[in-house]
Amino acid sequence: MMRAASITDDALQILRRLGVHQLPDGLWAFTDVDTARNAYVHHSTWPAALCAYAAVDTTFAADRRPGWTLIEMMHKVPSMDGGEKAALAATCGSPVPAADYHIASAAFGSAVWEIIGRYELAGCFQRMGQSYGSGGEHYKMRPRGMDWIGDGEILPDQMAAMRKAYRSMTPIQQVMVLTLLHLYLTRPDKHFLLGGCKTKVLAADALRILQEHDDALPLWGTLVSNYVGW
Repeated sequence: MMRAASITDDALQILRRLGVHQLPDGLWAFTDVDTARNAYVHHSTWPAALCAYAAVDTTFAADRRPGWTLIEMMHKVPSMDGGEKAALAATCGSPVPAADYHIASAAFGSAVWEIIGRYELAGCFQRMGQSYGSGGEHYKMRPRGMDWIGDGEILPDQMAAMRKAYRSMTPIQQVMVLTLLHLYLTRPDKHFLLGGCKTKVLAADALRILQEHDDALPLWGTLVSNYVGW
């Protein structure tokens, strides 16, 4: 397992290659706009890169990766290494992610339930009575709409209620739902937010929405950067 100092050093190198740095007052700026505009970005670095560019200018971020959705961004998170996660955390104003798996799992689980509680997402997610994994409170979280205790079949009434709850949510709530759901799925959604649910939220727009709500971005960054999977 990588040490915290090591992933922090890796994060700084990634941010330099992206052409972004943090000023003494805490704001983010381009070290060189041409570098930021033209730097090669590995596929697993894109979540961190978009967060870095959005920290400077969300319009620039949108132009740098046009058409990229929040869902597509979340599906890249499992491929990220420690340095990439640390770079994402830094540009979201989040603490350095844990290098130890068990500590990261605890941080991730805590962030999952804090987001569900703070943003009132119980219409889309439920807490199970038992953990379906080896440690971490996130293992008790499941999307609503399926018989998780039995055979995993769709429960039509509960699924309809989940979708109705999502459609009635504010943009920040929907961003958090999509983040949690697609970190959980790590693949296209074939069951849950269908039937007229607006899910094609651009990643740069999602970051702008997070920036506009106090403490939302640092909490989101803590969640994503400590991702350990289900």
